[in-house]
Formats: sequence, structure tokens, C-alpha cells
Amino acid sequence: MSAERILVIDDDPDVCDALRMMLEPCGYRVTCCPTGPEGVARLHAETPDLLLLDIMLASPTEGFHIAYELRRDEHLRDLPIIMISSIGKKLGLDYAREVGSDYLPVEDFLDKPLDAATVRGVVRQALDRRARAPAGVH
Repeated sequence: MSAERILVIDDDPDVCDALRMMLEPCGYRVTCCPTGPEGVARLHAETPDLLLLDIMLASPTEGFHIAYELRRDEHLRDLPIIMISSIGKKLGLDYAREVGSDYLPVEDFLDKPLDAATVRGVVRQALDRRARAPAGVH
């Protein structure tokens, strides 16, 4: 069986490096893209098994826009998305309670700073749910 592929879209190279260090020892193949357009192009060129997506990229809400677009894309709508950001804690927002809603169409939400055990657990759960879900259901 080949390694499960994870794409990270985050403009902070330190976050990308940290996610690589957390996930590659578990056997995942991690690719990082620093911009939304580069990440979306990569998604269309080589669909990963899971996407880790920062909210704040070139604009404060670019990650949300990417998530909404992916849910409308016939080929990518079932891709598990885990959104990551530090903005929720800073503003006192609880994005986690909106997970799976129309407002936040993602499988899970992680607050920065990221904890390795939490990241690994959330990634594994999202990939396991995807493996069990019937086609067309995210």
C-alpha cells in the first residue's frame, strides 16, 4: 500500500515544516504549498488523500473560499479538509462547533499552535472516516 498523501496549504514555512515533522514519521507523504492558487493547482494535478488548509493566506478568509470552492467541485468535493488557524483563539471564536456545517464545510478544525498528538489523531480520524464513507459523501 502506498503512503497516504497530505497536501498542506499554509503560507508559514515553519508550520509546513512542523506538520512534515509530525506526519512523515507516521508514514504520510506531505506536500506543502505556500499560496492558495498554487495549492488549488496542485489539488487538480494530483489529488491528495487529505488537505490541511490555513484560513488566512493572501486574504484573511482565503482558506474559507478555497474550502467552499472544493465542496462545489465535482472531483474534489469528497476530499477531507482539516482547517488550521490561530485566528479563532485570538478572537475567541469556536470554529470547531461549526465543523461540517454550511458555514465551515470541513471535517475538522485545528487551532495553532499545533500539538503533534492532536494533529496525528485528527488526521487519522479524517482519513478513516473517508475510507468508510460511501462515494459522494464527505
